[in-house]
Amino acid sequence: MGRARTHKHARLLGNWRSERDGAALYGALARLEDDASRRAVFLELADAERRHAAFWEAQLHESGQIVPAFRPSARIRILILLARHFGVGFVVPSVITREMNERDGYAGQPDAIDAGLPSEEHLHAAALRAPGQAALGSKLRAAVLGANDGLASNFCLMMGMTGAQVSAPIVLLTGVAGQLGGACSMALGEWLSVTNARELALSQIDRAIGTRAPQVAHADLAAGDAASAAGLSFMLFALGALVPVLPFLLFPAGLRIAGSIAASAAALFVLGVVTSLFNARSALYSGLRQTLFGAAAAFVTYGAGRVFEALAGG
Repeated sequence: MGRARTHKHARLLGNWRSERDGAALYGALARLEDDASRRAVFLELADAERRHAAFWEAQLHESGQIVPAFRPSARIRILILLARHFGVGFVVPSVITREMNERDGYAGQPDAIDAGLPSEEHLHAAALRAPGQAALGSKLRAAVLGANDGLASNFCLMMGMTGAQVSAPIVLLTGVAGQLGGACSMALGEWLSVTNARELALSQIDRAIGTRAPQVAHADLAAGDAASAAGLSFMLFALGALVPVLPFLLFPAGLRIAGSIAASAAALFVLGVVTSLFNARSALYSGLRQTLFGAAAAFVTYGAGRVFEALAGG
């Protein structure tokens, strides 16, 4: 009985804190938003979150619990900081993810369902999905993925060569080649993807308006978009891939491998923390998960290198 009461208290308190977090976040976004119509949406959402918080506060009082003083969570403070420096649109995808996570969390709570909270959280997410509003946030997510690809792939490549017991200069050369080769490959893939998508869309527009000949202006526009996307992809992959390489350039010989492992693990953790802004997981969980998965992949390639070295006869 005591355990059930404790569980109920923790659930009610967690719901109350989440709704108060939402009200604080939307209130801050409303103050930062320049567009009047979008500001009104955020103010309306803040009011709705305050009503939800009041619902859970009443539940806490009915169960004889004291409602603590409220302080926004670290996640909310980070989102507000990012919105202040990079614009509201930068954090909208993270806010949408948060709303959908709350909807799913309420789906298994009868009192929340009776109060209509899951459907309201779904409507909140829908209200945030305005054309172009999430562009910056989507770019941040793509940037994190691009940097992570470079970091993880080059870290694994260099650990595979380390497992094969080759000299440090060869490991360094492998890392540099992996960095440049991977960045070029990513850039080419992005260029082809954007070019093909744009050319297909523009050719369909031309046919729809009865133009059979290719439009030079359209071709130039597609080329410009593709070049920009390719350049960004190259830079992000190269930056991530540089992390395991740097210790081989800067550290003494005896510390290069350990330094590369430590730098890569730290960078994986940081990237994992950044992904917590999009996946509604805690920063610690996301950081540790990213680090463990990256370490496991590097261990596999290191083991493959050792097997190759043994079969090749040293």
